[in-house]
Amino acid sequence: MKLIKFALAFILTASAIFPQKKNDDKTSLLYLSDNLKVLASEEFEGRETTTRGEKVASLFLASELEKYGVKPFGDKGTYFQNFDLNVSGYSSDAKILLVDASNNPAGTFLLGEDFIKSGRGGLADASFASQSTGLVFAGNGIINKEKNIDDYANIDVKGKTILLFSSDVMRRRDANPPQTNAPVLSNDAKVKIAMEKGAAGVLFMVDERMKPLWNRVKEFGSQPSIAFITKEQEPAQKNIPVFMAGENFLEKIFSGEKISYKQIIEKQKANEACSSFEIGKKVKYDIKPFSNTVQSRNVIGLIEGSDPVLKNEYVVISAHYDHIGTRNGVVGNGADDDGSGTVAVLESSRLLSSQKKNKRSIIFLFNTGEEKGLLGSKYATENGAFMKGVAADINMDMVGRESADSIYCIGSDKLSSEFAKLIKDVNSKTVRLGLNYKYDDPNDPERFYYRSDHYNFGRKGIPVVFFFDDMKADYHKPTDDVEKINFEKILKVVKLSCGVAVKVANMNHKPVVDKKVEEEQPRQRRQ
Repeated sequence: MKLIKFALAFILTASAIFPQKKNDDKTSLLYLSDNLKVLASEEFEGRETTTRGEKVASLFLASELEKYGVKPFGDKGTYFQNFDLNVSGYSSDAKILLVDASNNPAGTFLLGEDFIKSGRGGLADASFASQSTGLVFAGNGIINKEKNIDDYANIDVKGKTILLFSSDVMRRRDANPPQTNAPVLSNDAKVKIAMEKGAAGVLFMVDERMKPLWNRVKEFGSQPSIAFITKEQEPAQKNIPVFMAGENFLEKIFSGEKISYKQIIEKQKANEACSSFEIGKKVKYDIKPFSNTVQSRNVIGLIEGSDPVLKNEYVVISAHYDHIGTRNGVVGNGADDDGSGTVAVLESSRLLSSQKKNKRSIIFLFNTGEEKGLLGSKYATENGAFMKGVAADINMDMVGRESADSIYCIGSDKLSSEFAKLIKDVNSKTVRLGLNYKYDDPNDPERFYYRSDHYNFGRKGIPVVFFFDDMKADYHKPTDDVEKINFEKILKVVKLSCGVAVKVANMNHKPVVDKKVEEEQPRQRRQ
């Protein structure tokens, strides 16, 4: 509570630094810089969804919108669109103990170091939290009668933890997946089979492609899962523990067994059969699952349109203000991701509010939960009463790094040829940024169109554009700091976005949708 009070005082002080001034580049750069210094400061604790840092950041955004004369457009006359999320995971001290055949300790392995959660869901039922089980290696964990494959033949897995090869990494954006005679099942499908066989837990073996990334992956794999609350029927079977084991853990498990971990991996690489077998060791879980309902919020402001009819239609300018929070005591300030897009939307609201040249209304939407699977924008697009009137969405996610004179322009031609042409025309008459359309290639493996908040508008058939710099060096690292931001570039993107918004707001029709809506689930953000 003391920190929140301090942060609120910090916000009020920061908000009072600059009164409203004339609209020139020097003033805009001042606002962009000072707003980002506040938003990406240590006091905001990395702005992770559902956390105290998110709440403080939302208060800052609301205070700025109010200062600029932008009307609240959230719940009950506020700037906030509140919704509940489920936060679930395991306590930070979760561990698995390994015991040898003589019941002697063979090692203690820690969550976030030696093993991580596998996937986003599947939190183990509390009844499994302190169980002791035997261990069985079951290869790919596949049963396929047509191909005469049964990795469970001649082994008893009931009440035991099963070690399995992971398939999920193979199924990602890999043009040359490893050769295998076995059909590729998702890890979720493998877990389902394991549960049907009576397994008490699953340990997926870290894939060769993931080993070099383990130090990065393990940090995120120990964090809580955040998802919408769904009304589900009572499950017929309680969830078992499902984790991915790192190399050190696996080497200890297979040490002294009939086949070593190294030999198993060599067989897998050579596409040789590796028979299932029971392991002489046992594991004891100490994992302490938790599941809580926590309120989260988007921030929404409005500049009402001047036309009595068209004001009931909207142009949305959006960005996500959440980031990755604090890891091991180190704050991820997220200056570019997506502090840059957030302050760009703030500055767009300040400029457009002072001009008031829009016939349609303009919504400024600051989404939370983007890093958790586009949650905030999904909630807004599924529940916002304004959605039926939205003409277009202009989304900014990372716009302050890389080339000063170009920006990736994604998705503008996905639904509306007219909207894509409008953006090019506005750009050529204003900032003349180099618009890079590389990521519009349908065969591009990154598939960024599906990976930021604009996608939830696009899947509703609403024309979108996504401005993006593709900064890689400091992506999701604590080194993504304000000192590396190019504010002149952000200002160019602000001017382009404002120009596009005003142009659409004053058209006598919404941009014509002349292309088919694509249905695809958005992919998780890069780790």
